[in-house]
Amino acid sequence: MSEQLLQRIQFVTTYYPWLQGLRFVPFGVVQLAFAAWLALPQPEGVDAKARLALGLLTLLGGQLLATGLYAWVGRYYRQRFGEVQLTATTRQRMQRALVVSLGVGLLVGLLTALIRGSGLTPAGEVPLSWFLVVSALGMVWYWHWSGRVARHYLGVAAGFALLAVLHAVEANPVYALLRTLPFTSDTRGAAVTLAGTWGVAVLVMGVMDHRLLVRTLGHAPEPETEEVPG
Repeated sequence: MSEQLLQRIQFVTTYYPWLQGLRFVPFGVVQLAFAAWLALPQPEGVDAKARLALGLLTLLGGQLLATGLYAWVGRYYRQRFGEVQLTATTRQRMQRALVVSLGVGLLVGLLTALIRGSGLTPAGEVPLSWFLVVSALGMVWYWHWSGRVARHYLGVAAGFALLAVLHAVEANPVYALLRTLPFTSDTRGAAVTLAGTWGVAVLVMGVMDHRLLVRTLGHAPEPETEEVPG
């Protein structure tokens, strides 16, 4: 058995609950649907705050539905691959990772408020490149923290970084697409870009994590070589 396969098996069995990628796909679909809703122009005569509240409530309902599908799809993984009991050490590492992620999220929110309050960005404008760079760094950190096995995390990070650069030089492809389609508006282009990019990222990581899981746990054992008597 090759060393690369051994590393993959160790990675998959250690983070088995997080690598059941198909369970996360509905969350990505909901995020993309929310981005599409944000891209629709504001109807005339409709209260903007009421429309936003309705959109957020719909997003919450979609997330609850995705949570139900998360539990339902889990049956597929239990039936095909069984259960993997996490060690106490692994459980603590995963909990620490969640705490770190929440802390970084709060820090990013605080820094964003400071950036907007300092006048470095126009009033009301979301510092999109900043969010995208932080997202890219977060993906690189997650790849390194989880053992540097799942290389598709680096691909997702590269996508965030590339989009940050394109937005900084005013070549954001999402804005260009919104201006091309007759039924969309780029008024909320930054929010559409961020929500849509994360939706795509969740979909890509979900599918690729599932592929990694299937390739690793479904791998046929390599035949042992028999010693030939001398």
